[in-house]
Amino acid sequence: MQGLTIAAASVADTDVLYRLLQLYYFEASAWSGEAIAADGTYDCARADVDASLRSDPNWARLLWLDGALCGFVLVDEVEVQGSRIPELADLFVLPTHRGKGIAREVVARLVVPGSGRWLLATFRNDTVAHAFWCRNLPKMGLTIEVPASADNPDFHTFLISAA
Repeated sequence: MQGLTIAAASVADTDVLYRLLQLYYFEASAWSGEAIAADGTYDCARADVDASLRSDPNWARLLWLDGALCGFVLVDEVEVQGSRIPELADLFVLPTHRGKGIAREVVARLVVPGSGRWLLATFRNDTVAHAFWCRNLPKMGLTIEVPASADNPDFHTFLISAA
């Protein structure tokens, strides 16, 4: 996809990422039931975003399409079946940029041959995200495993890798 840039977020991007996370949590509140705090924010402290960016420079990436901020992806490391693997923890594309192939392109650029298995999980209540990945992962040429037993019943999980 031409025009898409995936740029590592730095401490200087703390406020931008914090605001994007607030949009993400706002949208998720429709199915998560998460309540807004008395200060008008969702369960994401700016200080925690700053600390995460300082402790793990590879944790967050900002997504830009033709120079316009269009979302973010967070990558965590998790233990699955006795191994530490990367997880596409949160992938958020702003509503005005959806339907352009951005999420698929992000996964295609991160999950490359030699990068091993990745965990991609969707909340069980997020039926839109789950349907999106069920529809799109098979079209992407990735190896897809659905673990027989989920560690967390709140999620649908996929183990994906590039051949």
